[in-house]
Amino acid sequence: MGGWRRVGVVVSVLLVVVVLGAAGASGAQERQPRTWNTELVGQVAPPQDGGYADVWAHKDVAYLGNLRQVDCRPANGVWAIDLRDPARPRPLASFAKFPGSDGEDVWVGSVRTKSFKGDLAAVGLQPCSRQDPGFAGLALYDVTDPARPRELGRLATGVASGVHELGVVQRPDGRVLALAAVPYSFNLSQGRQGDLRIVDITDPRRPRQLADWDIRRDGPAEARGQLAARRDVFCHSAWPFAKGSKVAAAFWAAGELFLDIGDPAAPRLVGQTPYRAEDGYRGAHSGWFNEDETLFVQNDEAMAAIGSGSRASWTFQRVFDTSWLARPRLLSTFATESAVPGKDGRVATDGIYSVHNAVVKGDLEYVSWYSDGVRVVDLADPDRPREVAWFVPPPSPPRQTAVTARDGRRDMPVVWGVYPWKDLVLASDMNSGLWIFRVTGDDKAGNGPGSGSGASGQAAPAPEAAPNPAPAASPTGDPGDRGVLTWAALAGLALGLLAAGAVVRSAHRHHP
Repeated sequence: MGGWRRVGVVVSVLLVVVVLGAAGASGAQERQPRTWNTELVGQVAPPQDGGYADVWAHKDVAYLGNLRQVDCRPANGVWAIDLRDPARPRPLASFAKFPGSDGEDVWVGSVRTKSFKGDLAAVGLQPCSRQDPGFAGLALYDVTDPARPRELGRLATGVASGVHELGVVQRPDGRVLALAAVPYSFNLSQGRQGDLRIVDITDPRRPRQLADWDIRRDGPAEARGQLAARRDVFCHSAWPFAKGSKVAAAFWAAGELFLDIGDPAAPRLVGQTPYRAEDGYRGAHSGWFNEDETLFVQNDEAMAAIGSGSRASWTFQRVFDTSWLARPRLLSTFATESAVPGKDGRVATDGIYSVHNAVVKGDLEYVSWYSDGVRVVDLADPDRPREVAWFVPPPSPPRQTAVTARDGRRDMPVVWGVYPWKDLVLASDMNSGLWIFRVTGDDKAGNGPGSGSGASGQAAPAPEAAPNPAPAASPTGDPGDRGVLTWAALAGLALGLLAAGAVVRSAHRHHP
């Protein structure tokens, strides 16, 4: 009898070991990225509280932004990460640490002027809470030695929201400009300041603002009348093109606006991407040109599926012909199979399946698509975009508190940024940090499951309208407008995390 007990104990132990071993193997498998025509090269999550934001690369260094966590005290910084051995990326230093602020967006490049010669980093800073706000504005650093960044100068934006996204260019005339999106400047200043800022950083120790611009104040009279009272119009991103003589500014419901900044002190609107009549939800978040600037890809963002039932949809990309900048022409749309209704009429709800950012290199577009990871899209025929590869990080312990799936989970992949670097691709996940991968497949091979179609054919279905925009709120009033909160959830991370708080707190309470 005792012998049988001993055998029973041994068998029980073996069963437990087998079960635990299987569970461990399953867990290990779940922690591997999902890939198609891609392979993992390296990964690192630098130590910090809170999530990660955008990614940039310059020379052999990646720069990883940080996402707000509670009140951002203590502050996280932008990480400089050594990529010389991409299989083993190594954090070098963290800089731009401003207590009470986060630094989501960063640009780095080589600059040569009379005032500065070296590698310059520009970081957008945003306060994390109203109660104990940090610095709001632009900070500039010398990262010629990325292991020892040195602050050169800073410029406050003068409103609570701070710099959300930015682009930097050194023009042929030698001037260095920063184009900064400061959402809600127009609302918070009662129209005195525009959301788009143009800053001269030729001498990074003495940055100075040259102009502020806003479609609701400086656009055509018809646009001013239509848009001035809408809450879903604000500048979310800004990026230079045409060698710094023009800027593409994403103004959410107003679309992507193309401005001439030949004279940076006097921006002038020259073109605007159109929405279709059936496009009820409009959320121009960002965009990117191809090399000769005849194609422009617009990314519309939403942080919740829009509509319900068979009409539910996330957002998608729009591909425009910009040969004539004054009249961009829609060629096609593209979305992942999780973002728009497939054959079963459903979209994914176990994560956030909105497009976020994109970079075009040659005929290939690299797109960060939040919980759908990075998608690689062939634009050789812009009338028919084709998905040719993807890379999706695995679920990981949630660092970020910014977004939650419908089922309450926060551990899903949430890829913020993407950056093609040499023959590799960098991706930043809000929970798991920096991922480095290689595209391995033939980019001319078969089409992936993403939905791409010409504007004359069956385009991606238009999302239903967001809650009806109401007049801009007064800066004084009761906090907690539920209508604004509902709209902010749809309108994007920029609203829920960065600047909407200021508007929400200043709005009157009402129900949509």
